[in-house]
Amino acid sequence: MGIRVLLADEHPLYREAVARQIFKFYPGASVEEASSLDQAMALAHASRPGLFILNYGMPGMSAKAIAAVASAFGGVPILVVADGGPAAEVPAIIRAGAHGYLPKTATREQFTHTIHMLLAGGTSVPAEILFSGDNAERPPSWLAALTPRETDVLRAATRGLSNKEIARELELAEVTVKFHLSAIFRKMKARSRTEAAMLATRAGIV
Repeated sequence: MGIRVLLADEHPLYREAVARQIFKFYPGASVEEASSLDQAMALAHASRPGLFILNYGMPGMSAKAIAAVASAFGGVPILVVADGGPAAEVPAIIRAGAHGYLPKTATREQFTHTIHMLLAGGTSVPAEILFSGDNAERPPSWLAALTPRETDVLRAATRGLSNKEIARELELAEVTVKFHLSAIFRKMKARSRTEAAMLATRAGIV
C-alpha cells in the first residue's frame, strides 16, 4: 500500500518505532518525519500526505491547531497520539477534526488497528478513553430520535464502513445511505462523520 504518512513528534526514537511499525504492515508506504508542527505543515504543503500522525504534546499543539490542519488538508485522516493528559480533551480533539486518538502507551496491535481504521475511512478512539472520568455520560437524547434503520446505518459507519460498503451490507441504495447519514448527523448535532462515530461509540452503538 503506497500510502504517504507524515509523522510529527519531537522524539526521534518514537518516530523510528512508529515508522518501523508502519513499514511492517504497509511495505509500500513512505514515512516523512517532522520534529515540530511547523515543520510538519511545511512538508505537508510541499507534498500532500495520505495520513497525519501528530503528537499532541508538541509545542503549539492544541485543538485549534488540529482544526487548522483539518481545514488545510480536508479528507486526510489525522491520528493524534499523546503521552498522557486528561481524557476530557479528547472530544475537543475529535471535534477539531482528528479522526483517531491513541495514548503512546497503546500496544502495537492497537496502533495497527487504528491505522487500518483511519485509512479505511473510519475512526478510532479507545473505549477506555471515551468512558473514563468526566467523559462518561447518560444515554443522549438523540438516541431515541433515531429510527431503527438510521441506527443500523450509524452502527455501520462507526465500524468504519464507507457509504458504498454500508449500502451493500444493508441492501440499500448508496444515495439512501447518504440521506440517512444526513438525518443522523442533524439529530446528533454532529459536525462530521468522525464526531458522529465518537458520540455513537460513547453511547454504546457498536
